[in-house]
Amino acid sequence: MTRKRRGGMLWCSSCIKCGDVVPKQIVLLYALTFLVFLPLICINLRHSLYHLRLHDAEEEETRLVTENDLRLVENEEIIKKYNESVIQNSQSGPTLHSEDVDVGITVITVSRNRHRKGGYKPKYLTQVVGRLLGLLNNTANHSKRKYGLFVCNVDDHPETYDELKPLKVILPTFQMYQKSRDPKIDIFEKEKRDYIFCLEETLKRNALYAFLVEDDGYPHKDLIPVLERTIDSHVEQKALAEFSPKVLPRNVTYVKFYHPERLLGYISTELERLPELFSVSFVFGTLMVILYAHFIQQWTRNNLKVLWLICVLYCGLVALFVGRVNLMEMRRMSVQTYQVTSAPSCCTPAMLYPRQGGLEIVKRLSAVTCKRRYGKDMALEDIRRRHGYTALMVQPNLFKHIGLYSSLRKGVIDPFIV
Repeated sequence: MTRKRRGGMLWCSSCIKCGDVVPKQIVLLYALTFLVFLPLICINLRHSLYHLRLHDAEEEETRLVTENDLRLVENEEIIKKYNESVIQNSQSGPTLHSEDVDVGITVITVSRNRHRKGGYKPKYLTQVVGRLLGLLNNTANHSKRKYGLFVCNVDDHPETYDELKPLKVILPTFQMYQKSRDPKIDIFEKEKRDYIFCLEETLKRNALYAFLVEDDGYPHKDLIPVLERTIDSHVEQKALAEFSPKVLPRNVTYVKFYHPERLLGYISTELERLPELFSVSFVFGTLMVILYAHFIQQWTRNNLKVLWLICVLYCGLVALFVGRVNLMEMRRMSVQTYQVTSAPSCCTPAMLYPRQGGLEIVKRLSAVTCKRRYGKDMALEDIRRRHGYTALMVQPNLFKHIGLYSSLRKGVIDPFIV
């Protein structure tokens, strides 16, 4: 057996065949990756298997409050500028419409200020409205669609909802209750009725699409272009229609733009997750083998198969340990790389309803009674399954949950859970 020096190391001319150097390399690679590099990189990376919550609940809440205040200052400035433009133009706004809109965006809101300890006012509604105004203004010159932005007030005591008052001057507002509601109605049933009311009111504006957003869902900067691409490519299927006039719009009932990140991992009951993990493993494992074979030229077909399996396993474990949610962030490099899949159950912070789908949901959901452990999201999923409706979800999330106080659970919660 002859040996030759390559890159400062001694290699046998049939190193893979003899099995001397390769196992040591593989063991070293695995050890450095999973015991050194990934723990250092991922220790503060939420949703990775290495993530450690090193801060106590009080420190975490303080950090989130600080972030909240920074967003609030930024978006109050946007609202101020928009208000000035409304006054100057003496109309509903330079980029928005109130009737016959293509997409009616409605922010569903309740007051959370009166529940905060120490009188702190988070003003989630102000943040979300300001963010949406900024995003719509930035894309106004590039979009062919007409947008309307509405607020739907479903607060129990509307007369004391002070945060909403300055926003009602510049945005059309739907009011669910003219005075305090009947306290005998179950809070989950109330939430469902509120949701139906907001959806109906949006559709009454002759909206082709009703986009319902809860007031503690903060939009991502890519929202509007991804929304339009989703409508064009996955609902109306315009690209396919150009090649075949027989292609009709899909019968989509709703599209979700948010799902709790803790439920977006590879280990899931959703059908696409494990095949996605296998695909990542196979593609990057194969690339590793190609690179290895290029630099270590002496190999045989049988040994290459073993090496391929080792590399595929390595890439699969890396993806699993880093976490699907974190890897999905790479899809934000382009509007074209966002993923559209079938929608799982749970949670309704940001939902797009094509007009016909919205009318169907209003009819079906009105016939359902919600209660504890059977909220409107579970009712929606039952309706979808029972009637065979098509529901889609866009990933990664286009909204961030910022609410520390849950009006439904009447307490402070971890915003990363919901």
